[in-house]
Amino acid sequence: MENKQLEKALNLSILDGSLSAIMGSLCGGIFLIGFVLKVLEADAGKIGIIASLPMFANLIQFMGSYIIEKTGKSKLLCLLSISLSRILWLLIILLPFKIFSPLDDYRIWVVVAVIGVSSLFSSLSGVAWVSWMSNLVPDKKRGSYFGKRNMVTSFSGMIFVLIGGRFLSFWENTYPDNLTGGFIAIFSAGLAAGLLSLVFLGIIPEISYKDKDDNSGFSLSRFTAPFRDRNFIKLILAVSVWIFAINLAAPFYGVYMINNLNINFSNLTVFATAATISTLIMMKIWGPITDRLGNKPVIIVSSAILISVPFIWMTAVPGFYYLPVITAHILSGAFMAGAGLSQFNILIKLSPQSGRSAYLALYAAVTGLIGAAAPISGGIISDTMADFSFTLLNYTVSNIHFLFLLSSIILAVSLFLSLRIKEEGSAKPMAVVLQLKNDLNPQAGISSSSDFIIMKTKKGGALLKHIDKKTDQLAEKSEESIRKLVEKSEKLINKPVKKLKDFLKDDE
Repeated sequence: MENKQLEKALNLSILDGSLSAIMGSLCGGIFLIGFVLKVLEADAGKIGIIASLPMFANLIQFMGSYIIEKTGKSKLLCLLSISLSRILWLLIILLPFKIFSPLDDYRIWVVVAVIGVSSLFSSLSGVAWVSWMSNLVPDKKRGSYFGKRNMVTSFSGMIFVLIGGRFLSFWENTYPDNLTGGFIAIFSAGLAAGLLSLVFLGIIPEISYKDKDDNSGFSLSRFTAPFRDRNFIKLILAVSVWIFAINLAAPFYGVYMINNLNINFSNLTVFATAATISTLIMMKIWGPITDRLGNKPVIIVSSAILISVPFIWMTAVPGFYYLPVITAHILSGAFMAGAGLSQFNILIKLSPQSGRSAYLALYAAVTGLIGAAAPISGGIISDTMADFSFTLLNYTVSNIHFLFLLSSIILAVSLFLSLRIKEEGSAKPMAVVLQLKNDLNPQAGISSSSDFIIMKTKKGGALLKHIDKKTDQLAEKSEESIRKLVEKSEKLINKPVKKLKDFLKDDE
């Protein structure tokens, strides 16, 4: 393919991704939760089921891989499945109208069914899209291109979350007795963006990858190889526990904000935007750190920070929620980005090139099932403990607080399991902490900004050197302080850490 054609195709993919992100923002997340809570009056159990469906749908990727291997028609499979996935949303948009009045008592189950089937087609389109795009984008451009694409699509989704939140708050104030109409407008706009994206997606050409002379297929030994790889099994176990811990509580943070803290949709979208911005900033930082220091230490550091997030949520109460909620969103956005990126990278690193599809299929199946079971478990726990509460020092602990606490405990278990994973060439977690300290140092940001401004002036050379010298001296002093603190800390915890390592070390 010629360079101009390739550049056009890649730009079309960014347009498609941006419109798809807009649909995902308006037809999912906090708006979908708000719809089933405010309009359909669903309980926590139904929220858990809806949140679990996209994870369950990952199992269909086995079928998608088989179809692609047999036909080589990634584009056709992607377009058909994603079109069906999105058109199904018409049923949810039309659900509040009189045409569906006989189903008034079953509306929540109609939503569950639509989300379930839509998720199946969406998952099927996902595996086809990855196959299609991985052959279209040249190897040398993948990192920079997908980094750019992810940033543009995330930004598009973030903007429309804000717009949607403002619109819904305006609608609620203007038409307090007809909140349903606001959600219909939000979902309709999202569906329109999703259908428009198909126009750009359909123009993108397909480069066939199927080798007609390759009739190898999957052998039994290749399929069972991941089960014999102890290190890979450790990775699956650690990530599965991590995913369970995250998804056990994740859907119920939105429930907590709407039902317990009475936060309006305008503020809800501000918090979601803070998380997105945090993710965008940190993705530029995490990439070089994982390349230089390894993935395992990033997983450990990210998990250690995320353990604290449920406790931050527990400090949010009506009348005092802004600071803890926005802090929780920023930390989640920053360190979920690090954990997610490093988990994906180490998955590819620990999967051998020969027979990699079997490794990826096993990983997707196990983590998908665990991830799907988590929100259902969270809903069951929340409903079972609906009457649970006690007061401690004027602070009331409820069933949802217990769920947050349980999530934190299970995250701690995943952290210890991550210590058992072997990754060649990875650094210690403390190296990641020090690197983060340097990357997030405000002095570096001030220096970079002043470099740009001063270099535009005629007599800025001497001043620039002076500023660089001063900021270097400050950085050296802070670095030395951090090192001394680390050394003291390591001396204090050396013995318990050694005992923990001995406990966790392999039997072999």
